[in-house]
Amino acid sequence: MDAASLASAARAAWSVTLGGVLLAWLGIALRLWQAQRRIPTLAPPATPLAGRAPDGAPDGGPWPLVSVIVPARNEAAHVEPCLRSLLAQDYPRLEIIAVDDRSQDGTGPLLDALAAEVAAGSASAGRLTVLHVTALPAGWLGKNHANHLAAARARGEVLLFTDADVQFAPGALHAALAHLLRHGLGYLVLAPRLLAPGYWERAFQATFALYFVLRLRLWALQRARSAAYVGMGAFNLVRRDAYEACGGHARLRLEVVDDLKLGLLLRRGGARQGLAAGRELLSLRWQAGFWASLRGLLKNVFADYEYRWPPVLGSAAGLLALGWLPWAGLLWAPAAGLRLLALAGVLVPVALLGASARRATFGNGSAGNGLEGLAAPLTHGAFAGVLLLSAALATLRGGLTWRATFYPLGMLRAGTLRERDLPCDNAVGW
Repeated sequence: MDAASLASAARAAWSVTLGGVLLAWLGIALRLWQAQRRIPTLAPPATPLAGRAPDGAPDGGPWPLVSVIVPARNEAAHVEPCLRSLLAQDYPRLEIIAVDDRSQDGTGPLLDALAAEVAAGSASAGRLTVLHVTALPAGWLGKNHANHLAAARARGEVLLFTDADVQFAPGALHAALAHLLRHGLGYLVLAPRLLAPGYWERAFQATFALYFVLRLRLWALQRARSAAYVGMGAFNLVRRDAYEACGGHARLRLEVVDDLKLGLLLRRGGARQGLAAGRELLSLRWQAGFWASLRGLLKNVFADYEYRWPPVLGSAAGLLALGWLPWAGLLWAPAAGLRLLALAGVLVPVALLGASARRATFGNGSAGNGLEGLAAPLTHGAFAGVLLLSAALATLRGGLTWRATFYPLGMLRAGTLRERDLPCDNAVGW
């Protein structure tokens, strides 16, 4: 083949590659737009709701009793602000169950002291119960076991599973319960506001959030028999009857991504599932910094792929192609027209990731400025690297160490609830 033929073939290859990547990004933009249209944003109520019946309650009945379950292991630095924000809620029927799961710091004494303080006060007496777990039964992950124990102890008609580092704005529970009742939902997830003061932290978390939407097909969550589902550790609100009907945490004993799999169980089991943006209702610092964000995914992302290598390899390759190829085309494409095509493939993710960062963060210098998308090559490469490293470490070590307990990979695989084993036939729309 002569030089002219080689140059023509190179141009054709670049054209197909860059055109394909641009089409992929445009498809992603469409899916994100569809998801955003279908995910409402909840706000605290403008007027107190305690004195009137909730929308959707049968015969104007009372607000349901809500049991908030907060598992905590070595969370002395975070759990008190979380619990105080819950105790400050004006929701009329509320109990809070905090579980000290074998903590080795001051979590247990702190919870006991707060419970004594609450019991001594007249306004919220009896609203906080503390359970202490001193030993973990075989075949359980600690958080799942803690949630299981607390759910068995809870009296509520509705259960809220949340994490010990979440803070709730006034009126958060009112807004969430009103939405659940108004739409007849069996399960509601609120996406929190993520506090991320650093540029690289915001950029990576914005990238993760984008692929979270794609991974779970959130644009189709309200469509009957779709494969979509959702779950988040920060806010999983579920009716007790739906929770018990699907088997609850007893079916998730060894699930590292228990929040996602609880959503899968409920959705495929026939619970009407909803997702709303709760940026004005709850917030948390997911991970403190860029490297901490990587480490946070490193420990559990292989579990999200059900400990299977083929989808890990496919996802890593896709991330690298989407994040790197447009920039490579800007630098090395052999024709000006191709570089314009590459530029379009750069600008679309810059806009998408920048918008994601602006929506996810706020205050104290943490607000996204829209430039986080410029970090796409690094964040996509880092995400792909975390996927591969998570799978490699678990495979080489023969398992995972989770909360100071080692779990063999064979045990984890045997205990994994697999999407393909739960048909979508019972997934309802609304």
